[in-house]
Amino acid sequence: MTLVLPLVGVLVLGLVVVAMVQRLRRPGHRSSAMADSLGNFIDVFDPARARSDRDLQSQDNQGAVIPSPDGNDKPVEVDLVNGVARIRRR
Repeated sequence: MTLVLPLVGVLVLGLVVVAMVQRLRRPGHRSSAMADSLGNFIDVFDPARARSDRDLQSQDNQGAVIPSPDGNDKPVEVDLVNGVARIRRR
């Protein structure tokens, strides 16, 4: 009896792994949901790392905040040799 339970557990685990691999190999929206759920297992086992990974990913997606030029901006001419910047009038 003590040897039967671990063998049954290993057998069930093997069947689950085989079923998941087959579902992941089939195209469709169900496979992506399964992959997403498998990817979320790290949240359970190491939540601090999962949180830091999400923060790093959000930093990769950030863009620089630069004001876009509009019609009211004056063109600036910079002379680096003389150290002069001139703003042309329109």
